[in-house]
Amino acid sequence: MNLIEQLEALAKKLTNPGWQAPPNEEATKMALVAPFLRALGYDIFNPAEVMPEFSADLPLVKAGERVDYAILENGQPKILVEVKAYKTNLDAAERGQLQRYFHATKARIGLLTNGHVFQFFADLDEANKMDEKPFTEVNLLDLRHATLSQLKHVTKPKFNLDELLGIAEELKYVKGVKDEIRQELTEPSDWLVKEMAQRVHSAKRISPQILDSFRPIVADAIQSYIADCINETLDKSIKIVEVKEHDHKSDKKDTAEAENSNDVITIQEETKALYVVKAICANLVDTSRVIEKDTKNYCNITLDGQVRKSFLRLRFNSLRKKKVMIFDQDQPEAVPVSTPFDLYQYEERIRKALKLKLKPPGDSEQN
Repeated sequence: MNLIEQLEALAKKLTNPGWQAPPNEEATKMALVAPFLRALGYDIFNPAEVMPEFSADLPLVKAGERVDYAILENGQPKILVEVKAYKTNLDAAERGQLQRYFHATKARIGLLTNGHVFQFFADLDEANKMDEKPFTEVNLLDLRHATLSQLKHVTKPKFNLDELLGIAEELKYVKGVKDEIRQELTEPSDWLVKEMAQRVHSAKRISPQILDSFRPIVADAIQSYIADCINETLDKSIKIVEVKEHDHKSDKKDTAEAENSNDVITIQEETKALYVVKAICANLVDTSRVIEKDTKNYCNITLDGQVRKSFLRLRFNSLRKKKVMIFDQDQPEAVPVSTPFDLYQYEERIRKALKLKLKPPGDSEQN
């Protein structure tokens, strides 16, 4: 199996209904981290290549301090690995031990992981000092958006430090720009609000009062623009669906055609609803992860196309009584809607339902 296939197999383990989260760091190493390193091509049973509990007598390292793994080349560490418990929030995790070893050795790549999220660090900001932010991240629960093509440079067969550091620098800045764009779309900064006000307001000077009044205007305009873009895509999708349905019905008998005419309406309404939900969730998740799973009686809106991650159910089969169920509570109740655009009335509940599905399996609360 290639790298992607091995990671997909490992990810499948996490989505298995019988999966239980590892209770501690040691279990996380055995169940997830060691297989991940093996997928990268390293021999986890060869201590000359992968040294567990790596320690070194170095000035900057505290006595008895170890990193969980060191990937070695010619006896020298090239990648240092620090493992945290499965439910640990890596963004808030303590990194001092990994940072000290990074500074004291010749390793240029650090890996911090909780078994399902793998954060890769380099020393792009200052030589021999591990950066505060990772240059890339691999989430086994979201492999479609991982930079797997760049990850090959970390594998044993393709490891090339110079190329990897060049890619790391590019990824770092791309990620930084995306984060800033996401932040501006979610909560417009003073700079953006002032810039927009200066461009469209008639006043020669933008006073603090104008700035305050413009803040909700800019926020509403951003959401409206995103919705417009999605609706344009929706219109194109509906036309494609109509053409396909027309071609499909032309091969049916008259009675079947009459039944399928209702299906066309249902398909259109469900497609509209899907894009409305994408617009509502755009500031929480990459909208390509919001996927519909249709059945004869209802249509689920899911995260990553997984039925167990359904956070909304559409019941649009009846032309008169359309209902939706929002899975934001233990016993969700169906609420009526007239058109897919009525879903905007429930946007806070829909976002809450999605957030519940974004948590890793077996995790009721991130530490």
